[in-house]
Amino acid sequence: MERERNKILVAVDGSERTHELIDYLSGVIPAQETELVLFHVMGKVPESFWDWEKDPLTPRHLDHLRDWETGREKQVRDLMRQVRQQFANIGMPEYSIMISIQKVKEGVSRDLLVEAQRGYDAVLMGRRGLGAGEQLLGSTAAKLAAKLGPVNLWLVGGTPRHGRIMIAMDSSEPAMRAVSHVAKMINTSNHAIALVHIVRGIAVASAGREMNFPEEYRQRLLEEAENQIRPAFDRAIAILVEAGIKREKIATKVISGVASRAGALFDEAVREGYGTIVVGRKGLSNVDEFDMGRVTAKLVQLAGGIALWVVG
Repeated sequence: MERERNKILVAVDGSERTHELIDYLSGVIPAQETELVLFHVMGKVPESFWDWEKDPLTPRHLDHLRDWETGREKQVRDLMRQVRQQFANIGMPEYSIMISIQKVKEGVSRDLLVEAQRGYDAVLMGRRGLGAGEQLLGSTAAKLAAKLGPVNLWLVGGTPRHGRIMIAMDSSEPAMRAVSHVAKMINTSNHAIALVHIVRGIAVASAGREMNFPEEYRQRLLEEAENQIRPAFDRAIAILVEAGIKREKIATKVISGVASRAGALFDEAVREGYGTIVVGRKGLSNVDEFDMGRVTAKLVQLAGGIALWVVG
């Protein structure tokens, strides 16, 4: 059965980092089943020119400003054409790739938010940089993720590894939506998936409490956690297999006794070579509310070389 075409908004900042972003995306998506909008917000005047209106020589600078705008737009357009060719090289039809360059209206981030609400399956951007002098650092990116509401955000830093995706699991519907999003968006023929459930608790070995919490007790807690999450694992596996991912490429794991869910997810991804971490915007753990706002903010700070998907 033919899959529904996915539509992704790609925030292009006009820098060379764009090529790293596109290299990652090229290794994730099914080329024949995806439409892209390459989106750039261009400032009219560079920051260094803001005070020129006070300069009596300002009229002499206007031609230079117009030349700067024309040159900047040409630079961005040339980059967009390179990106379009990069996708064409992996088999994506050129008619599936739209280029959109607009003048800044209310601010780069706000203009991106407005565009992102227009029915995209995902919004892809780098951890740093959206153009027009603005930069996305960790804390700002986490706030933007919260503002996007139901929109799915793919945040990419560095050069994440292709082909291995880790999904943060609990028994909530948001976690299951994250699984469905992965099944819908990726090239299922070349990915391995890990479903990872984190049980927060006391890391007794580092706390020196082995006598208070003996190994037998800790092992029983782990077994209980595995039994409780098993129905969610089974449901997630069924979704992924139906989408075309082979069962032998899907792994499950429960990690317990950690102080930080975000830290444990990141450590596991680095240790096992996963290039993408997928989290639901919110979930519900077995103990208390799984606030993905906090987890996401921490992951943004940690995951410099890993892609982070926040699923609304």
